Amino acid sequence: MNENTLVENTQQSLTNREFEAVISALEQAIDPEMGISVEDLGLIYSLQATTKDDDRQLRIIMALTMLGCPLSAELQTIVEQAVLANSSFKKVFVQIDPRIDWDPKRMSRVAKMTLGIL
Repeated sequence: MNENTLVENTQQSLTNREFEAVISALEQAIDPEMGISVEDLGLIYSLQATTKDDDRQLRIIMALTMLGCPLSAELQTIVEQAVLANSSFKKVFVQIDPRIDWDPKRMSRVAKMTLGIL
């Protein structure tokens, strides 16, 4: 697990157990172009959980390494499916925020090593 995650638990809406499960799921969500998890790439910015009709729902805000990425819809689906399969959330909404400028400094050491940056 990326112990130095930069993902924000918005309003502390996730329990520690939920947060750890989601981060673990995000580590399994692999960017198809780069072959690195969205967590290690630093693409996930915030998580916010709510409860509706006794079901936990999760909203994920993420960025792309570059706007106009042709795989953005596929990447959203990959993230959604990974979290649904590996957490207790019943609904997951993944939103790509075009106002967020992704910064390569958000990448984990693993991602930087894989890409030959370190």
